[in-house]
Amino acid sequence: MKKLVQSKGFKLALTLIIIVGLGITVYGVLNILLKNKDENKNELSLNQSTVEIKAVYLMPVTGGQITKKDLEIHPEILPVTDFETLASHTNKHIAIWIDKDAVDLLPEGWLNQEPQKYYPIVLVGYNNALYSMREKLHFPIHGPKVDWSKQKLEPGFSVWMIEKDTPNETSAFMKGYAESVTAERILEVSNELLKKSFSIIEYKNTQYGFTFSLPLTWQGYSIAGNKWEGEASVQGSDVVVEKGPIILIRHPQWTRENPRQNIPIMVFTISEWNELQQEKFYLGAAPIGPAELGRNKKYVFALPARYNVALPPGFEEVEEILENHPLKPF
Repeated sequence: MKKLVQSKGFKLALTLIIIVGLGITVYGVLNILLKNKDENKNELSLNQSTVEIKAVYLMPVTGGQITKKDLEIHPEILPVTDFETLASHTNKHIAIWIDKDAVDLLPEGWLNQEPQKYYPIVLVGYNNALYSMREKLHFPIHGPKVDWSKQKLEPGFSVWMIEKDTPNETSAFMKGYAESVTAERILEVSNELLKKSFSIIEYKNTQYGFTFSLPLTWQGYSIAGNKWEGEASVQGSDVVVEKGPIILIRHPQWTRENPRQNIPIMVFTISEWNELQQEKFYLGAAPIGPAELGRNKKYVFALPARYNVALPPGFEEVEEILENHPLKPF
């Protein structure tokens, strides 16, 4: 036995067994690490698919002012590293964050085009708002000429959002923040602006007594009319027993050839609404009734059931507008 242990063949075999064993162990550890990494990546993707995206962050492939670890805590922020992906997410109201090291990925003039020109814009990396918005992002800002070579540009972030835009005047909110760059803080600021962006324009209806808030993307909207008809709650009856107005707020890009989603507002008297709830008449074949948006002393304002069942262009934006409770009765 002693001779066997001391033999060269035995030592070689033992060495091979140890090497193979170590290889299997290392392979197993690497597999576990890769699996955990994939699971974390899948978990992040799952979170971003189930959480409403509030901001899209254009950042460089490597580096960036906001750390990846910080971004992983906030699935409502979508980090992207190319312009095409960024642009694909601007069909809905969203805050656009741009890393100072990713500005060159933007096509010239893109931020000055609709609809994104009316979204909250954040430049991450500089707290000087004038430098960030005029010199880096090229917004049409009039103001003092500055020799930036003599200025010390401090870290932080800057924000911009247009609050008024007419042929004669454009005004915007612009502010720099000399703070540590964290996703949580920037999100706090941009979410506040995002909410405000839905109530820049106000439609006021004095006939029935309500106002309705709209984003600047609806500037130039028009008002059209329709009517609702209530039929008797008798089987086989199609006799109209009640009727009333529907006010249609129409997007400025709406045409007969290319219609977009309207915002329909049904108007009921208090007694008509009560009778509808008591099923004394019904509206069409929808299994559910209209949803109340608000009321005053005389009228109830409601959204028709299945108003967007055809999913026309712009229906997502209308849903976003309605989520912000835009109707205020008076």
